[in-house]
Amino acid sequence: MTTTDVNTAAPQAESSEPGPMSREWHWHPELPVKHAPYWHWPPKPGKLAKWLWRNWLQVSDRSIYLALAFAVAYWLQPVTADQADFAFGWMSWVFLRNWLLLLIVAGGLHMWFYGIDGQGKLLKYDPRPYAKRKNALYKFGYQTWDNIYYSMVFGATFLSVLECGLRWSYASGLIGTLSFAEHPVWFIALFPVLALWQSFHFYVVHLFLHQPFIYRHVHAVHHRNVNTGPWSGMSMHPVEAFGYLSAILIVLILPSHPVHMVFLGYWLMLGAASSHSGYEAIWARDRQTLLLGAFFHQLHHRYYECNYGNAEMPWDKWFGTYHNGSEEATRRTRDRKRQMHAQGKE
Repeated sequence: MTTTDVNTAAPQAESSEPGPMSREWHWHPELPVKHAPYWHWPPKPGKLAKWLWRNWLQVSDRSIYLALAFAVAYWLQPVTADQADFAFGWMSWVFLRNWLLLLIVAGGLHMWFYGIDGQGKLLKYDPRPYAKRKNALYKFGYQTWDNIYYSMVFGATFLSVLECGLRWSYASGLIGTLSFAEHPVWFIALFPVLALWQSFHFYVVHLFLHQPFIYRHVHAVHHRNVNTGPWSGMSMHPVEAFGYLSAILIVLILPSHPVHMVFLGYWLMLGAASSHSGYEAIWARDRQTLLLGAFFHQLHHRYYECNYGNAEMPWDKWFGTYHNGSEEATRRTRDRKRQMHAQGKE
């Protein structure tokens, strides 16, 4: 699930040892893992401004998806009057665009990290190699094929269905279109607000998915991926895929422009691919060229019963399920999982 980390750190050499707080990772960002500085008290405006600049305005997966949303909403396929009628023509372009974008982002990242092995283990979290051998656990026998199937058949398809419905809502006047000229402050502020909303929605949906019956029959599909790759992000049971992507429906309530809807859709779908890549960043030409990291969520895939939300909001810290990357947090999480098992809750 889509959860982009907010921490950056200078990369260590591939041969260096992990930091003293955790011996279970090949590489990890500075520990303990922190949340976004929205929640610092007393407030630290300078630190918040630096974080916003780094994550929204410099080169990161988030800033790329933001730029892509503007390109789609204003140039490639703006909402027009003809979209007030459900027609094969414009709807087919929505589906084709989303399938193609997921193929490019998830497929491109997979090829870089695990196909041509573009940077080896540099900035890779899990020391174990990505699973390439046949395994009966996966549909078609392989992790990547299993992930591609669920991502393309359900992930990109369901997002396209929701986007078509919301485009029709904008075009038909069911929901109003917010303009930058009339409301410039809210227009800009809505982008981080949507990221915060996605964090809340993800936490609530994710807790539900970890209820024993739902986990066994639904969420277990996603958790086949312990050592994740880019295609793992949207590899979900159809029930989970719809629940996760339903965060985009917030634009039915909040005043917005189609660019906000498109951005949130890409943050959910394409952000899931980048945040599950298993690496902190793309490293090329002896420097970090693109920030991807989501170590906060990587901890969830390793230890399961922790970090149900993401690093955008400290829900896990507030409700006692926070894993900060330390060995003490690992022991605490494993004790909690044993207690859940003893009580018959998993």
